[in-house]
Amino acid sequence: MPIYEYRCEDCKGKTAKLVKGFDAPESIACRECRGENTHRIISSVAFHKSLNSRLQDLDPRYDRMADAAAASTAESDPNRFLKSAIPLDAAED
Repeated sequence: MPIYEYRCEDCKGKTAKLVKGFDAPESIACRECRGENTHRIISSVAFHKSLNSRLQDLDPRYDRMADAAAASTAESDPNRFLKSAIPLDAAED
């Protein structure tokens, strides 16, 4: 069941109508001024992609760029804990 949009020639308001079937009426009553002087307009269309579709649209170099960016952070250094550790001979008993 499509939703058709109509624009009123009198008040320039927009009205949407859910239609059973695919035969759109030529004109409908305006929701704002109740006039019958309306014509069907082309509506904008939106759709949602699945997560899988969005991941497929990513740049193939994205994984390499993300890995390179993560590798340059301090958290990625495997020796970061050793750098802040106190040597055993300097530790208090």
